[in-house]
Amino acid sequence: MVIAIMAILITLATHSIGSMLASQQLGSSFTRFSNELALASRLAAKENRLVGIRFLKRAEEGAPAEQTQYRAWQFLVPDRTTGKWRPLGKAHLLDASTVMMEHGIYSTLLNHAPLVTAAAVDDADTTPPLFAFKPEGGTTLPRSSTAPKWCVTLALSSDLRRAPDQLPANHRTLVLNAHTGAITEY
Repeated sequence: MVIAIMAILITLATHSIGSMLASQQLGSSFTRFSNELALASRLAAKENRLVGIRFLKRAEEGAPAEQTQYRAWQFLVPDRTTGKWRPLGKAHLLDASTVMMEHGIYSTLLNHAPLVTAAAVDDADTTPPLFAFKPEGGTTLPRSSTAPKWCVTLALSSDLRRAPDQLPANHRTLVLNAHTGAITEY
């Protein structure tokens, strides 16, 4: 009887620890993502040029290559001589358990038309930037009163597998002010 009770307690503890670790990874990914976007805004002012952001799809570790989700972002800048957009550093990856929600309501930035065409990108990965931070502040995103609130929502991939079109209880949303480039976290 004692062994059975111990087995049940160990099983419950293991599940609890696993979900707690995944939640910490979500928070860590969100903090890095938010800090990197703030860095891009400051970099645009410092370099006195546009700093574009592109979002990249990647497969989950161990998953087939065709099962990709948004799991990375990368800075791009226009070359001062050719005008073509080039990567500024490597792609930044979210933690393995975290993805960007593709649903249009929860991640309006992912569904925005690209800033330039793929032909304007000088890189093996021709994914164009979706928007850019401006040197004088703000972004290239539409600023009209009818424009959506520009946001990206991060969630645990396990939660999205269970209910892909629903906002899970454990999520983080980053809202970007198109006028100022300010970032608000929810």
